[in-house]
Amino acid sequence: MNLTVGVVLKETARFFAKRGLETPRLEAELLLAHLLATDRLRLYLDGDRPLNANEIREYKELIRRRLSGQPLAYITGKKSFLNWEFKITPAVLVPRPETEILVEKVVELCRSRSAGRLLELGTGSGVIAIALAHYLPAFQIDAVDLSPAALQVAAANAKAHGLTGRINFYCGDLFAALAGLDRPVYNGIVTNPPYIPTAVIPNLAPEVQSEPWTALDGGPTGTEVIARIIAEAPNYLAPAGFLALEHGHEQFPVVEQLAKAAGFTTVLSYQDYSGWPRVAVCQRNLS
Repeated sequence: MNLTVGVVLKETARFFAKRGLETPRLEAELLLAHLLATDRLRLYLDGDRPLNANEIREYKELIRRRLSGQPLAYITGKKSFLNWEFKITPAVLVPRPETEILVEKVVELCRSRSAGRLLELGTGSGVIAIALAHYLPAFQIDAVDLSPAALQVAAANAKAHGLTGRINFYCGDLFAALAGLDRPVYNGIVTNPPYIPTAVIPNLAPEVQSEPWTALDGGPTGTEVIARIIAEAPNYLAPAGFLALEHGHEQFPVVEQLAKAAGFTTVLSYQDYSGWPRVAVCQRNLS
């Protein structure tokens, strides 16, 4: 068989489908495009191009890594989120589509303001802060993460997007990272915190388990980190400020209860693309 780009993609997609990957053709294309340093469109245009022995060997190794449970983004070193592409390493979570909804809700809340200041807790690769900086050019953004390695990735992404001067990065545990600053006041706080119960993580898919556990582990109930954020957030918010956070699909009732106990009077829930409650926006009514 002549192992052309088209043939290899067809056979790899079939193989991936048998192994249970949800998007077998897409993953086959992304891996081969990465190997050949090209894009997916070029793969179609070059469908009759033969692959040499070295390319076949290297492609098989990429397939092996993917089927061993390594996330595709860790193999290719990049991931698209909303309208942009970002550097991704094993030091950070792989961005997921549901987090796009979190960004969209924050943008909706801020678009009527001529300027402002936002805080992101747990920035990871920086995709949320960078997307917000793109959509809200008049806003200054502070971004916090506990991991120095994650912050290196986030800073590299900010630089690649020309946003170094718009986003300040701080290393530390949630609000404690801001201890060296005069108490800042934010128009909004946004976070995609760890929210998976500790006991559940060992049962997750291997590719999820390969992501940083500190960014997954939300404590025994999955809401311990969320509870800390909600309790402290009012101390850093302007009177009309908001807290927007992503959470597990069964956690909204707990989020709502915690938010109201912390003084938030309005707690709205938004669904993800699968119809599950996924994003909560907490605000205080002004009399």
